[in-house]
Amino acid sequence: MTIARQFYTLISVPLLLVIAFAAGFTFQFTYLSAEAARLLLNLQRTELLNRELARGNLLESEELRRQFESLDPAFPDTFRRLDYALGEKYTQYLRLDIGRRERLTVERIKALQQELTISSMAIYRELHSNRRPAAVARLHRQAELEGHIRDGFEELDRLQLETLGVVLAHLNGSATSGFGWVLSLLAVLAIVIVASTLLFRGRILRPVRAILETSDRLRRGDLTARAPVYRADELGRLTHGFNFMADALAATHSGLERKVEERTQQLKEMQNQLIQAEKMSAVGLLVSGVAHELNNPLAGIMGFAELAKMELRGPDGSAAAAARLDEMVSQVERCRRIVSNLLQFARKQDPHLETIGVNEVVEQVLQLREYELRTRNTTLVREFAPGNPVIAADRDNIQQVVLNLLNNAHDAIQETGRPGTIWVRTRADDSHVVLEFLDDGPGFQDAERAFDPFYTTKEVGKGTGLGLSVCYGIVREHQGDIVAANWEKGARVTVTLPASRSGPPDDRDGQPSVQPRDSAADRRLVALVVDDEQMLLRLQASFLSRMGMTAAVAATGQEGVGYLQDHAVDLVISDVRMPGPVDGVQLYEWVLEHRPLLAKHFIFVSGDLVGLNLGDFFARTGAARIAKPFRFEEYRSLIRRVLESGGPV
Repeated sequence: MTIARQFYTLISVPLLLVIAFAAGFTFQFTYLSAEAARLLLNLQRTELLNRELARGNLLESEELRRQFESLDPAFPDTFRRLDYALGEKYTQYLRLDIGRRERLTVERIKALQQELTISSMAIYRELHSNRRPAAVARLHRQAELEGHIRDGFEELDRLQLETLGVVLAHLNGSATSGFGWVLSLLAVLAIVIVASTLLFRGRILRPVRAILETSDRLRRGDLTARAPVYRADELGRLTHGFNFMADALAATHSGLERKVEERTQQLKEMQNQLIQAEKMSAVGLLVSGVAHELNNPLAGIMGFAELAKMELRGPDGSAAAAARLDEMVSQVERCRRIVSNLLQFARKQDPHLETIGVNEVVEQVLQLREYELRTRNTTLVREFAPGNPVIAADRDNIQQVVLNLLNNAHDAIQETGRPGTIWVRTRADDSHVVLEFLDDGPGFQDAERAFDPFYTTKEVGKGTGLGLSVCYGIVREHQGDIVAANWEKGARVTVTLPASRSGPPDDRDGQPSVQPRDSAADRRLVALVVDDEQMLLRLQASFLSRMGMTAAVAATGQEGVGYLQDHAVDLVISDVRMPGPVDGVQLYEWVLEHRPLLAKHFIFVSGDLVGLNLGDFFARTGAARIAKPFRFEEYRSLIRRVLESGGPV
């Protein structure tokens, strides 16, 4: 017999006895209690009827005796009504749940009552016929009948009390018997507890103690330790399994040092790769800074060389000097290509941003995977924000994030071996859009390391540890945030992305706006040039003058704002990076708010955009831009395209 059967037998037999005793005792006690309650109810009803019948008899006797004092012609009718009421009471009495002896007693009382009624009517007739002595003689018989009726009611009370006493005696006997059974069951339970304790010590504690002692020896390094097998029961099979694992541990230990060396070498290689990546990142930042510093003087050299060349090619110019300037421009163009290549090395690949609806993108991925998840006992619950919140993002990248998070939640549920649920939620406010994935799986073992590259808790071959890391990189490239945590049912991953405006805001009432200017043919267009390099200010002023435009210059973004507050212009050309509280982007935002029509005639000039994270800005605004150093033809072509496509200011 197995250990489980032995314990089941020891527990089940006393338990069945307790159940049988409790059921029998409960049934008997319930029956006797109900019988006592019934008798008490009958006593209450019979007591009430007794009082009413006694009062009715008293009323009949008093009515009859008043006839001896003054004969009432209405006495027969009054007496019949009283007698009819008493008859109804007797009928109610006989309908009660009473015993045979009680019923016979009630019928006897009813017969006496009928005889009493007949005697009363006879007395009235004697009095009505002036035979008073005969009526007085009958009155003595009337008193005897009333006495017999009272004796009958007393007999009824005695019978009811006797029945109630019998039931109470049965109740007392049952309680005494039940107390004895309880003592007997307590004794049986005490015996079972002692037997269970002995069985537990001999069949369970001894083998478990042996396994613990062996595990301590293994922990201290004695790989030859094995636990003894006492019996071929469940614990015996457990001990066999423990010894098998000890054998496997001893076999594995021999190759452990070699594997440790291999892993150490791999870690060193990964460390070298990380160091190299850090070096490349540092070189990229250095190249970015150097390129930016070179682009400004290169732009000046190229621009002024082109201006000088154009002047020398005039009627009074020198062809030889113009040729030398051509060579200078050619070499500057070569420097520009070199700087451009360096920037391509340093610049990360920006995502292709477009305006997309979060609910729509998420639903596309969910529909792709929903059938497979449903066939694997995984339920998808959608809780989308109303209105399909909009973000500026790379559609493919966001779909990759949704797919990775969905697969990660599904894999976690599969580890539990039971059906599960994945909740996908979206919500939005004025500045952010939030995407949440929740599941009822086992949750994160270490949520702080969830986004570490190559970190995974899955079995070998079932995960690379890169899924959440890729999500982290994509979200950060989109200027968002991603957080992993646990909740009361499982794991939760929250992605927060900046909300996107569908377009520039409309012109608002009460705000200053650019008024249309005179479009006469002799008017020169005015362009405001904002740059912290004086040389570039002079160069662009010269370029604009050759194009027939008037140039106003400002050395900082703040000076540009001040100029625009007091003057109307047709075009704004601004550097991106500038010292002071207002840079090129902030100047554009000011123009967008206070001169919304002028925002269409805004050009950015910059030598480098690396590190500024302006990909989303340019995708959202569509603002024109030109890179330093630039040639006059490129500069003139861009200005004309902006002025023609932007419409009148």
